[in-house]
Amino acid sequence: MAHFNETAVAQRYGRLPKSDNDAVQYLQALKVIISADGEAHEAELAALRKGLTKLGLTQDLTKQVESFDARGVKLESVLPKMKPGGLRAKMLLRDAIEISRADGKYAQEEKAAVAQAAKLLGVDEVTVKSIESLVELEHAVKHLRKGLFPKKKK
Repeated sequence: MAHFNETAVAQRYGRLPKSDNDAVQYLQALKVIISADGEAHEAELAALRKGLTKLGLTQDLTKQVESFDARGVKLESVLPKMKPGGLRAKMLLRDAIEISRADGKYAQEEKAAVAQAAKLLGVDEVTVKSIESLVELEHAVKHLRKGLFPKKKK
């Protein structure tokens, strides 16, 4: 039995992880990257939790990820095996950048951790810069949309 919403995961990532362990390692790698500046800030953890909810992770898997202490953990020890430079590798980088920015800044240490992850995952620097730009553009569009079309308060 899968411990996540298979439809949501397939829509976001193009395919399902090979195992629950792969899914947990992916999420632990995200925690290592967002903790690179000394700690995972509450806004970053909230963004990670929101992602876990969207993907429909079970409570057990969610607890396993949330209880994972990323301090002192080497990124290469938690990265799941992926096709070098493949879609999942790029998605991991995108997720890491999005979550890292949740506290309002993309710290140099987080950027360095993303670069290290990219190197380990076989994603070239130009692609990383493009992913960073994409995340920045998506963030700007989201804020522009909210400014132009504010939701009425009930």
